[in-house]
Amino acid sequence: MDIHFKDWGKKRPKKHYNRLHEMRIFELIFMKKLRDLGVDLGGFEQIIVYCLANPNKSVSYDENHALNQITLSIPYDYMSFLELNSIQEKYQEFSNLIRFYVVPVFERYSGLSSASILQYVEAGLSEIVRQNFEAVFLVDKTPKKSPSRKRIALLKGIHRSDGFQLRCEVYNERGYKMIDQLLVEEVGNEIVYARFLGTLKWENENLIVVKSKSSSWSEKVYVNL
Repeated sequence: MDIHFKDWGKKRPKKHYNRLHEMRIFELIFMKKLRDLGVDLGGFEQIIVYCLANPNKSVSYDENHALNQITLSIPYDYMSFLELNSIQEKYQEFSNLIRFYVVPVFERYSGLSSASILQYVEAGLSEIVRQNFEAVFLVDKTPKKSPSRKRIALLKGIHRSDGFQLRCEVYNERGYKMIDQLLVEEVGNEIVYARFLGTLKWENENLIVVKSKSSSWSEKVYVNL
């Protein structure tokens, strides 16, 4: 089950389209928490919210059973979110959108009581804060220690509102972080940065090679300490 807010306004500045990913991390954390809590939408798997940027429009719903998708059109202007300065302000704006526009969708399709829905929604919103507005996940780790058997390497992804980073960390036998190398910076959309996710391998005691599983991208990490 997923949710995705889309800007449906007209005549946007070109640079605006490079920032549409900024809400995505909130959507991902929020919906994962609701899935973990067992919330569903009566067979539907996705909510697409079109932000029309038109105060004269009313809220409307549409069901696409072929795609197991609910579409929701709202008068909200997505630019209002992007123009906010801090991550806390953006989080609060996202929370307001969920409470005002998305809660009625759950009330309409989930089969849960209003009280239960509000409880689950607040748990999902609180999870965003608990995770510090970001998702840090392990992409890969060396299945065995390096050839010297004294070092271990981790490949980590960090998804924030302002973008995504792929980093390689190397630790010595005492757990001291020897290397924290930035490999990739990309927009914060999992479909975009997925092409960099893959594996890492110790080629020898001083060289790690990181390779994508889905593209030709690769990077080297030299361990000369």
